[in-house]
Amino acid sequence: TTVDTDSNGDYTYTWTPPGKGSYKFRSSWEGSIVYNGDMSGEQALTVETPVGPLCIIATATYGSELSPEVQFLRSFRDQQVMSTFAGNQFMVAFNAWYYSFSPQVAQFIASNAFARAVMKVLLYPLIGIMHLAAVTYNAFSFSHELAVVMAGLVASALIGVVYFSPLAFLALALLRRYRKTTLRFYQLRILAIVWIASLVMILLGEVALVPALMMTSAALFVLSTLSAGALTVATALLRRIR
Repeated sequence: TTVDTDSNGDYTYTWTPPGKGSYKFRSSWEGSIVYNGDMSGEQALTVETPVGPLCIIATATYGSELSPEVQFLRSFRDQQVMSTFAGNQFMVAFNAWYYSFSPQVAQFIASNAFARAVMKVLLYPLIGIMHLAAVTYNAFSFSHELAVVMAGLVASALIGVVYFSPLAFLALALLRRYRKTTLRFYQLRILAIVWIASLVMILLGEVALVPALMMTSAALFVLSTLSAGALTVATALLRRIR
């Protein structure tokens, strides 16, 4: 890769190995009219443990994998969530969805200063939510599987409230205005049944240690919790607006 120096001629570059194996690298500068170029000695690196998936949108937003925000997200994911059966299987499903679009989004963010500024504002609540999820995990750390479920409950509910309740409110407001239809709290019972069913499935997945069952139930649990948080807040707000 090519990097730019600052006004003093200094530069930094962070590189993450793509996986296990041996690597060799060096740095060089071609020089200029005033200064001679130079080349470093060759350096060798051996990776014995695979590197975890990158938080590439957060990395593009904050500019480096070494930023405190990215380090926290990766640490919570790799050291706590991924250390559990339920969390690991959820991340398999999540990564399949996330990495289907995130490289293109990250590339756009990295090349656009305004997009980076907007994303920092959008990610600020998420960082706070994940800190609360980490605190919740630690509070239930006597059972890591229970801890990751409780952390997922807190994170999913708050993400639904913060990020999706405005969209839910807009959708419900349009339905009430143009279709004369209002969502009642009792109509959320179906969602509650799905949520309870997902918990039962998680329990069965833990007992039977069936990856496919755990992956499905964990994803269903997160989506139903997120939806419940968004719709509950949106319905409550809409009832106050006549």
